[in-house]
Amino acid sequence: MRRLLFLLALGTGVLCAHGPLHEQILLLTAELEAHPDDPDRLVRRGELYLLHGLPADALPDFERAARLRPNDITNEFRLGRTAFDLGATNEAIRRLEQFVAARPDSPAGRRALAQALRSAGRPREAAQQVAAAIALIAEPPPEAYLEQARDLIVAQAPADEVLQCLDGGMARHGPLPALQLLAVDVEMQRGETDRAVARLDALAARAERKERWLSRRGDLLLRAGRTNEARASFSAARAALDALPEKQRRAWTAGELRHQLDAKLAGLGTPADAWPANAR
Repeated sequence: MRRLLFLLALGTGVLCAHGPLHEQILLLTAELEAHPDDPDRLVRRGELYLLHGLPADALPDFERAARLRPNDITNEFRLGRTAFDLGATNEAIRRLEQFVAARPDSPAGRRALAQALRSAGRPREAAQQVAAAIALIAEPPPEAYLEQARDLIVAQAPADEVLQCLDGGMARHGPLPALQLLAVDVEMQRGETDRAVARLDALAARAERKERWLSRRGDLLLRAGRTNEARASFSAARAALDALPEKQRRAWTAGELRHQLDAKLAGLGTPADAWPANAR
């Protein structure tokens, strides 16, 4: 799917063809027997090979298309992506850097380059490419912000920089759990328990069911050594769980959470008579 998005962003027109991939490949192969020097057909077949997970088959088509049309900079994009899929990371970086230098306004090129840089152990540069791609996209997907934030974390960037990235994503998409939970981890690592708890509270406020968020809240507070507040959160999660309709209370996931909360409360020495009446 990610490869398909890259190809679509480049404007290759893969979806103009119809039918299963192998049938389209067979059709193009027959056409290429009559037109062996048609770079458009070569590119289309190469793209189909990539979509089919066959980069070794795609490579000769892309190389031949590049010889036939040497001034087409998109050759570098296709050959770079193929090199990456074949495990030739350094070659992928070299080709994708050439493509991005010529097409700096290509989000697909920048994200492909970021992927190769990430694989080469260069997370700071990968984060820079993702940030540039985000700036070029009218509606950047949440996954792009996650990619950038994770690259920054691996690069040991300052926490403020990571949080700025995640908060930028949430400014566009709202406090999505994937973004907010990563921000929670960053806040906890720098000792900002209150900020981390506030982020969980924001998630709980939007949730129809709050028991799991209250349980997570208790875990954070317990990690911070705030035992009484943790106990209160676990107890609130237990009460919210037991307030559910009977069918939901009897679900396996609810039972599992109930056992976890009981163990946590028991570990904190909470007296049984302090638990909600229907928890006994």
